[in-house]
Amino acid sequence: MKRLGIIGGGAMGSAIIHGILTNNIITPEELFLLELDREKRNLLQQQYGLNLVESLQQLTQSCDTIILAIKPQVVPSLAAELKQYTSEAHLIISIVAGITLDYFENEIPLPRFIRVMPNTPAKIGKAVSVYCTGSKATGKDCQTTELIFGAIGTVLRLNESQMDAATAVSGSGPAYVFYLIEAMVDAGVMLGLTRNDSFNLVVGTFIGAAEMLRESGEHPAKLSNDVTSPGGTTAAALYELQQNAVAGSIMKALKAAAERSQALGRRN
Repeated sequence: MKRLGIIGGGAMGSAIIHGILTNNIITPEELFLLELDREKRNLLQQQYGLNLVESLQQLTQSCDTIILAIKPQVVPSLAAELKQYTSEAHLIISIVAGITLDYFENEIPLPRFIRVMPNTPAKIGKAVSVYCTGSKATGKDCQTTELIFGAIGTVLRLNESQMDAATAVSGSGPAYVFYLIEAMVDAGVMLGLTRNDSFNLVVGTFIGAAEMLRESGEHPAKLSNDVTSPGGTTAAALYELQQNAVAGSIMKALKAAAERSQALGRRN
């Protein structure tokens, strides 16, 4: 990767810019941004000193690796332009939700393609990003992808057939965590805690439990059992969760998310 171009300076595009520059993956002089929103692009230029370009032609002439950080509805018109200006020398990394590698390779036949799905903790360098490779992508392209997205968190390679499942688990996953945290905070308030105390207790518990799970390598059921004394408070709470089929509801929710991801992909 000699020079990197990014199309789109929104939430995810700006998170990638922050990650790769603060981790010295490339220099600001090697980074080029195409963003139509004048306020966004000027702010990013002021923050990071990167290069601004005015057209796809200018971007493709300046960069050998290009990240698409745009909305799905923009892709058809963008693809028509990219087809004119890209060649076999270009690697295009798409983080566009729901757009398959087949679509890109059919619409823009010359470049190499990789599809990546990061999640929103990219904003604080804690993303989980999954990626899959197009038919022309090389081992070096995979290294480039892992270098870029490793700057905003952890990276995992999957087959494209697994991307809908990954979307359901990690792509949408932060929303489920926030939902559970909100419910537990509200429960703490109902039980007499101040909202601030309840919030700190719940968030601290989530962070500690997740780190303990990661570091121990134990099965979640084993760690749950370690907290559960016979006839105790945890056993009473877990009984209610089982009675209300919470685990089954979570599995159904993720299945619905995966099916929705499949449906969105079929539209393109």
